[in-house]
Amino acid sequence: MHFIESWFGNPLWRKELRQRMRSGRTVLAMSLYLFVIGTVAFVFMYVNVQGQTLLLQPTRTAELFMFLSYLQLAMISFVTPGIAAGAISGERERQTLAVLLTTPLSPASIIVAKFISSISFLLLLIVMTLPLYSIVFLFGGVVPSQVLAVFGLQSLTLGTIASVSVFWSTWLRKTGWSTVLSYATVAMVFLGSAILGYFLDDLANHSPDQGIITWVSGLCYSMNPIYMQASLEATLGFITPAFHQPAVASVFSIVTTHDLSSSISWLFFLVVYGFGSVILLVTSIWRLRPGGWIVLKKRVIKWLLR
Repeated sequence: MHFIESWFGNPLWRKELRQRMRSGRTVLAMSLYLFVIGTVAFVFMYVNVQGQTLLLQPTRTAELFMFLSYLQLAMISFVTPGIAAGAISGERERQTLAVLLTTPLSPASIIVAKFISSISFLLLLIVMTLPLYSIVFLFGGVVPSQVLAVFGLQSLTLGTIASVSVFWSTWLRKTGWSTVLSYATVAMVFLGSAILGYFLDDLANHSPDQGIITWVSGLCYSMNPIYMQASLEATLGFITPAFHQPAVASVFSIVTTHDLSSSISWLFFLVVYGFGSVILLVTSIWRLRPGGWIVLKKRVIKWLLR
């Protein structure tokens, strides 16, 4: 109980949250986010039914749900590095990190407080879009449990991207470099895994070891939130829309071909994203410890000289 109270009573955490939520830019950002998502949703509905809302069918609402979910996944993946990449490097640039380390707060408390303050605003954005998804419920095709499952996947993806950004922010001194590498990591996860999976699929068609290469290709797709969200949407059993876009059809085709709805694919995804986030945060805590990097180098050199 004392442990929980100590985390929730973290002064850095409370200061970061108050400073962020009292800013006028935060209110403006939330308003613009809801305006963009809401406008896109209503325009999508209008275009699909040609202005006659009585013609909105469950298959159309399933398309709307998929469109909104992928739009939100893209937006949080783009915004998160910009918010979290300056968590520690920003303190270095303001020359306040040394003062922060002299406080009773431990490096773990500092990293966790920065991590939570980075994702809290984005989690709030995700929750704020729930009323927009209620439009989908009015016409059928999707149930609340399916929306909550997609939100859970997006929250896990958000936490992983934030941990990557905090990691780069801890190890690099400049916020610019940490931001660039954070976006590069996100691009590698979203685009790199898809390109590598496509390359391995093409290679498997001309190789005698087709089974092994196809299995490795499936692991590459399992690391990609786009395909795993498609897997989740296909597994939950909502009314499947007709895929008019070749790109969307190809995503669900890969989900079926590699059986990304299987427990092995989901276990691999959860292990990579869950344990990967923990490892990155623990590494960041070690880096933030005064003299921690020097001690680590001495231990590595000592182990190599054995």
